[in-house]
Amino acid sequence: MDLQVQKKDGTLQPFDRSKISAGVMRSGAGIEEAENVTGQVETWAQGAAQNGVVGATELRAKVLEVLKTVNPTAGTAFESYQKPVVEPVEPESQPQV
Repeated sequence: MDLQVQKKDGTLQPFDRSKISAGVMRSGAGIEEAENVTGQVETWAQGAAQNGVVGATELRAKVLEVLKTVNPTAGTAFESYQKPVVEPVEPESQPQV
């Protein structure tokens, strides 16, 4: 089954286990810990998905839950991370000639 992740804005993206692994390692976990967490989360997501779709918020919560059991320090770092908000850029108005 092809697993999809529904982002907060409603768009769908293919599930990418490398994103989970990279995020876990950026939080301070080792490679083996990251693979452990990623494997557990992927297994959970396959069972939790409805019609092949799992929500990004639920996915993040599961990563945090599993990571805190594997490496509490990395779990705290992961929990405190928030993606920067990107504001849409308004095109500059061009003077009419």
